[in-house]
Amino acid sequence: MKRLPRNPLRFDPVELYTAISRDLDYKIEAETDHKDFLEKVGASLKTSVQNPNILHGKRVEALFAHVAGALDRCKFIKQEDSGAMFSDGKNLQAPDYSLILKDGRRFMVEVKNCHDSDPNYKFILKKDYMERLENYADMHGASLKIAIYFSRMNRWVLLSKESLSQKGNKFYTTFIEAFPRSEMIELGDRMIGTIPNLSFELISSTSKEAFVTDDDQASFTVGDVKIYCANKEITDDLEMRIAFYLIRFGRWTTDLPTAITEDKRLLSIRYEFYPECGWDEDQGFALVGELSSMVSSAYNELTVYENRVIALDVKVDPEIFKVFIPDGYKGQRLPLWQLLIQPNQNCVHHP
Repeated sequence: MKRLPRNPLRFDPVELYTAISRDLDYKIEAETDHKDFLEKVGASLKTSVQNPNILHGKRVEALFAHVAGALDRCKFIKQEDSGAMFSDGKNLQAPDYSLILKDGRRFMVEVKNCHDSDPNYKFILKKDYMERLENYADMHGASLKIAIYFSRMNRWVLLSKESLSQKGNKFYTTFIEAFPRSEMIELGDRMIGTIPNLSFELISSTSKEAFVTDDDQASFTVGDVKIYCANKEITDDLEMRIAFYLIRFGRWTTDLPTAITEDKRLLSIRYEFYPECGWDEDQGFALVGELSSMVSSAYNELTVYENRVIALDVKVDPEIFKVFIPDGYKGQRLPLWQLLIQPNQNCVHHP
């Protein structure tokens, strides 16, 4: 999926000036109004970029479009909550995105960011807010979904209103309650598993000097790269790309690399990636993570640095963040388990 071209620098400033003019009675050719407009926009921008809640919220909103696009079940994604709206008086609020799936279904999706690390933390949505979103979705013949990114856990859930608990004038959920009820499968999400360990080995060039110093510093020129699954070398190009994607963006952890030497010559540096909490060998595989989480990790690399937001959106297309796993994939040296998690609306959590 690719972003359709547009020219925001040409049109958006005029639209913003027009929108603000309605309240402040600006004149289109008045230089003093232009100056006042630029001062107010500059002050508003400065205030916003100093507010971490706004920055994280807008970044996660942009992230969702890339996640939905990379998961490959959507044929159209559009930001919905922009531009003027006119209504006959019905209580309405436009959700963040309009999605059209490849099977023709339409979703209106409101995106939320939950930054609390407690899986039992109650994420609250007010009833009248939900009603405004639902009225808008109903008017467009679409189903309303709430997408929540639990950023501390790097996990997405997609929920219908029926999946939320209600008390008084509030709807709420927790990560523990939301995850088993999530409908991310509708967007193409799935859990990926394989056999530990995944290994990444940098082979030193035989034509260059290669050694390890007394203070454990390696000096060598990379001549080749090898990737392994359960100590079996992966040689197929597609399997290597999938394995490298899992290594980079999956949840498995790694320790300091191992230096492999022979007669004081450094042959290679090898990294081992493995499940941090161990794995059940009788089961035969361990989960690396959800595709939506891996796409988010890839996006986070470009937009977050040292826990600070450095960009809200990126220029690249959603397909840059995806990994291509063919339907019915059966690996030779990289066996994969793909788990399609169906939502369980009857799941009851007892804290």
